[in-house]
Amino acid sequence: MGSDSDPDPEDGGHPPVLPMKAKVTSMTRVNAGMDRVLSVLTAIALVAMMLHVVLHALMRFFLNSPLYGTNEIVSFWYLPVVALLGIPAAHLQKEHITVVLLVENLGRKAQNVFLVFACILGAAVSIGFAVFGFQEAMDKMSMGATAGVTDIVTWPVYFLVPLVFVVLAALYVLDIWVVARTGDPDIDPRTGQKAEAEAVGESAR
Repeated sequence: MGSDSDPDPEDGGHPPVLPMKAKVTSMTRVNAGMDRVLSVLTAIALVAMMLHVVLHALMRFFLNSPLYGTNEIVSFWYLPVVALLGIPAAHLQKEHITVVLLVENLGRKAQNVFLVFACILGAAVSIGFAVFGFQEAMDKMSMGATAGVTDIVTWPVYFLVPLVFVVLAALYVLDIWVVARTGDPDIDPRTGQKAEAEAVGESAR
């Protein structure tokens, strides 16, 4: 009794072609895990910011004793964390705005060429931001940067900039790998399936 991977004599003795999903399976779990981590961390930052601001308002109204440095903590900690973590999360979820006006009528191969070029450019720009961000973070650490005239330490959050953009550059490289392996830029790197928007568009045809 032959296994599923045995050649089919009616098929000319060739093993069956692996589905597209199998070509990207080695990365989907990592990407799905990264997406969950980014989403959880962003949600934690949002909830913490909300609770902090509400508590600050309640204490100021009822006790006339607002929490010290709330505005600075929101501006220098919560908001940068939410904004920066949202960049790679949006990329993983294919939520960034894409303009296809110039390439939508081209063939699949031509579209892939443009996509690979865009990914290379995106990775290069991301590495540039990461290098600049790391240098800036080191400068802030050396001077012990604080929030304005307060003594609230802010320099650690600057290291999130190079970290996020290194991750983003890696995701651009992953996009190139997916296109090279599958020839389909619409594959969702978290699942190995077509991205939701593309799948809905095809099913509606």
